[in-house]
Amino acid sequence: MKSLPGKCILIADDEEGIRDLFRFTLEPLGVEVVTATDGWEAFEAFQARPFDLVILDVHMPRLSGPEVLVKIRALRPTQRVLVVSSSSDASHAFEQRVSEYGASACLYKPVELDELLGAIDRALSEEGHAA
Repeated sequence: MKSLPGKCILIADDEEGIRDLFRFTLEPLGVEVVTATDGWEAFEAFQARPFDLVILDVHMPRLSGPEVLVKIRALRPTQRVLVVSSSSDASHAFEQRVSEYGASACLYKPVELDELLGAIDRALSEEGHAA
């Protein structure tokens, strides 16, 4: 994956280990990483400034990832968003619902770093989306 200098990514996950893993993976690529520990904190950070990408955990206190995604869509309809879920849905019904709200991808924990970086790369190169 190429470096991403100047990019800013918001990572919202209530698991400190996930936030740290994503931060330690992305910062060496030149990414500014902003973290949030729950959905409400994520939405407040999102309102305060633009992000090139938002990564949302599904299950978080105060506001869930899908709830934050709906609020993000209301404010910035073209915002790039990845959703991370702790459980894989064999029927892909959840993934389909999330994509209907405009998520670029739905990843499942434990997230492989190559999979994460590939999804980020694809999301940031999508045409027609602006932060």
